[in-house]
Amino acid sequence: MSHHNIDCVVDTNPMAQSIDSVSRHVNATTVAVGAFQSAVLIAEREGSNHVCKNVNKGFFTLMHSQISQKIAAHQSRANSLEMQLEAQKKRLLGIKATMGRDYERIVSRYSRIFTGINKALKQRVVELDRPVFDFATRDVVCNMNRNNLLSAVVPVVQLENVTASQQITASNMKHDSLAVIDSTEKFLRQMNEQKILTDKILLKSIPADHGTEHYPVAILESEIDSNGNKAYDVTVPDGLKKANKSDILGKVYESADSLDWKDSEVNDIVRQEFVKLVNQSGASDRVKKLANSLFEKNPLQTL
Repeated sequence: MSHHNIDCVVDTNPMAQSIDSVSRHVNATTVAVGAFQSAVLIAEREGSNHVCKNVNKGFFTLMHSQISQKIAAHQSRANSLEMQLEAQKKRLLGIKATMGRDYERIVSRYSRIFTGINKALKQRVVELDRPVFDFATRDVVCNMNRNNLLSAVVPVVQLENVTASQQITASNMKHDSLAVIDSTEKFLRQMNEQKILTDKILLKSIPADHGTEHYPVAILESEIDSNGNKAYDVTVPDGLKKANKSDILGKVYESADSLDWKDSEVNDIVRQEFVKLVNQSGASDRVKKLANSLFEKNPLQTL
């Protein structure tokens, strides 16, 4: 079989043009795909940024809202507690002022009470040993004043007046001495007059088996309990013989139950003497008032 070569001339320009056109389109497509990819990346990045921004803004807004709500709640509670504390402060200040006034009033009342009690106790202590207190508060002061008044006077004069000053001092001493002698003479004269008068009144001696002697006796009857039991207190004059005193006390106690007590009014002289003694005492006004009230309210009976 024989082979024959046939030469054909083929025009490739249209194909080349077509390929060239396809190549341009492929390049354009490649550029468009690259641009699209870039746009997609940009869009994704912008979308991601937008989402993150909105998420951050939403989270911040949520947290801000929650914190604001908590701040408002705590602020409201703080204001409420502050108002309560202010009200309690005013109440405590009022209680403090009231307690201060009560304290001052109680202190004033008890100060008066304790002052009165102190005065009464002092007076009672003084009455327990009156001579010692009189000596310490009255006699010693009198002696000191006498020493001060009788102290020597130092003349401070010129030389030519010394004689006159000495004569004046001697005259004063003579005058004081004369007053002392006159006072002593009066005292001795009165003592002698009283002795003479006493000798005239008193009896020198009384026979033991003759005469009657009268002695005043004070009998005090009092109830010592609610059952009506009575006690007797008998006072006799000082200076009695022991035997006479025992006889008198025995007779009084024997006849004490049969004594005829009768209601009577208080003698004016007794009342005046009692009031005088109360007023002269150094007791407090409360004690004096109570003593006078008890004296007036107490029913008096005499034999």
